[in-house]
Amino acid sequence: MNRQNLCEWLAWLERAHPSEIDLGLERIRQVADRLSLGSDARVLTVAGTNGKGSCVTFASALIQGSGRKVGTYTSPHILHYCERVRIDGVPVSEAQMCEAFTAVDEARGEVSLTYFEFGTLAALWLFARHQVDVMVLEVGLGGRLDAVNIIDADVAVITSIAIDHEVWLGSDREAIGREKAGIARSGRPLICADREPPESVLSAARHLGAPVERIGVDFEITEQASGYMFCRGDRRVNLPSLHLPAASVAAAIVAVETLGIAIDELALVRLANQTQLPGRMQRLRSGRVSYMLDVAHNPAATEYLAAKLRVQRPAGRLHCVFAVMADKDIDGVLAPLTPLVDTWYLAQLSDVPRAAAPEALADRLANAKANVVQVGSMATCLAQAAAVAGDDDLVLVCGSFFTVSAALALLIPDGS
Repeated sequence: MNRQNLCEWLAWLERAHPSEIDLGLERIRQVADRLSLGSDARVLTVAGTNGKGSCVTFASALIQGSGRKVGTYTSPHILHYCERVRIDGVPVSEAQMCEAFTAVDEARGEVSLTYFEFGTLAALWLFARHQVDVMVLEVGLGGRLDAVNIIDADVAVITSIAIDHEVWLGSDREAIGREKAGIARSGRPLICADREPPESVLSAARHLGAPVERIGVDFEITEQASGYMFCRGDRRVNLPSLHLPAASVAAAIVAVETLGIAIDELALVRLANQTQLPGRMQRLRSGRVSYMLDVAHNPAATEYLAAKLRVQRPAGRLHCVFAVMADKDIDGVLAPLTPLVDTWYLAQLSDVPRAAAPEALADRLANAKANVVQVGSMATCLAQAAAVAGDDDLVLVCGSFFTVSAALALLIPDGS
């Protein structure tokens, strides 16, 4: 079939493979070999339960700031698929994406690939075509068997390890850590931004002979009255207030320096102050209403979000527009937020089969004696929350990437 545009490609990819997730590297390696993706680019690979997108974003900004061409691969996207593949911070065009998909399709022959595998190969093909100096790759799920792991990392980063995706990764941190440590390579540095990493991570590094740098041991970032202090060895750098998680920022700095890229201190301070990531405690204002949007979708992520909200609590009320996937630990996701939220608005994500029914969420919140005001479409929930929000109130939108994407499409329909 001749697919004419990106929409046709994505629609085909969604149904091209029998299952959405099919972990393993044999099929994708076979197609990668046919594509001849060899490159002289240095490779930074980032895994983690939470914070990996922030680490990838800040590392990419630092690399670009050093004058090197950087290719960045992330997932999932918020508003547009091309957000996943960026060259020097700019998403590739739909035409370039279609060209890459065509190349992968022609190379695969009879080999079936998942949506994510297809996209990963397309990103690597584009990076080779653009002759990037450094590739910064975000693991999609786990690490050891994730499609990104067909590429050997020169430096690997693990941002955090928490319980999520238990069906595929295991039900405890030791098992999950073992999967994430699969991105490490023999004799090559592993940066760990988890303050209490499972023994499985450290054991895997020892077995490989991969030197480990750990936050709290070999480098540190601490909050100060006027921002943050980053420390590594004898080096001390005062950073302003950050828009990204501090541990992810620190891991990005260490990773980029470990790649052998010098970071100018003035540039570091400027980028720390400027670099943001959509959907990560993203603030925006629409009319008189203040919003915060966050993709937090597991208990560790909502605990982090709740901790930040306690510090940045609005003077008025906190209203929450919420939707989550049914396969998550929903009670664990809700628990940190329930004491902080004054009113709940439970959105139906009708085009997302995995989404939990808002009526079921309402029952859970009723048991916690929470105030559920609205159950309905995202448009209805946002409109109702905005209608009751006072000047000192904050409307929080959270629960998943799909939740934030649906809200942003309504709040900033032109994507600007």
